[in-house]
Amino acid sequence: MKAMVLTAGYGTRLRPLTLETAKPAIPVLGMPLIARTLQKLASSGITHSRLNLHFLPDTIKQALESFQFDLLEISYSYEPQILGTGGGLKSNESFFDCENFLTVNGDIFFDFSIGPIIDFHIKHRAMATLALYPQTQPYHYTPITIDSDCRIRSFPRSRLIENDSEDSYVFTGVTVLSKDIFSLIKPDGFSDMISEAYENAIALDNKIMGFPVSGYWNDLGTPSRYLCTQKTLFELYHWDPSTFVANSAVLGHDVELGPYVSVGSGCVIGDHCHIQDSILWDNCHVGSGSNIRRCILGKGVSVHGHYHDRIITAAHGESSID
Repeated sequence: MKAMVLTAGYGTRLRPLTLETAKPAIPVLGMPLIARTLQKLASSGITHSRLNLHFLPDTIKQALESFQFDLLEISYSYEPQILGTGGGLKSNESFFDCENFLTVNGDIFFDFSIGPIIDFHIKHRAMATLALYPQTQPYHYTPITIDSDCRIRSFPRSRLIENDSEDSYVFTGVTVLSKDIFSLIKPDGFSDMISEAYENAIALDNKIMGFPVSGYWNDLGTPSRYLCTQKTLFELYHWDPSTFVANSAVLGHDVELGPYVSVGSGCVIGDHCHIQDSILWDNCHVGSGSNIRRCILGKGVSVHGHYHDRIITAAHGESSID
């Protein structure tokens, strides 16, 4: 089966980090997010993956240079103008020479099984099957509900739903599609899958299904959610101690790391530093005696002192974490 990973977006809510690195290329426990996504696809039997590129495309290609994925062939398409979730897919229609295929948002972290979603989609002869993750009030995302047949009947425009007793879900960004969906995507220019293709499909009584998944999912949409995801993954995977330190990082004497710290390649941490609940991208330098808590340091940043709830990048300086 083939898959398209949507990697053209701007990642605006994660700025200033995404002003210099495309969101799919940000590190998650020492590995680029996009590499983790492709690793998951390869382990699920996906044989070909197409990535659409627009914003900072070289950072995505560079993030994958040192990775190989068994039996997974990777190719790229470049969008001079961003085409959206529908337009990007439509422009690659010729890539999909199979009855069913997968699309995945390239800016999410997910750890749930893909195989059952594919099986469900084929069994129900759906036009689209959206992987849905449960959420409870207060809703962080616009809730999606399904009926007793697991069909999605509409896509609400707000986080309010009429019946609070209904189970509600968030769309994970993972979808199994039939090639028939291409007939509902306009041929040229920007297009959104939900507001155009899926809603048109529902109006025509085509099957747009929802498949509730269990496992872990996060969109890493903001700096605080980025940090939260790291903490959750340390706990989910039972890392003890709850730290990741790249092999090439250099630590001084009496350095205290953790809990919930990742240190990228080429980082140098001076003597007597204490770092907690933080993410250090590659080639950061932390001066001796520094105390860093709940911070994200971008690539190549040098700091010395005490920092708390800060994002620090080489090109854009300091800002607070939401």
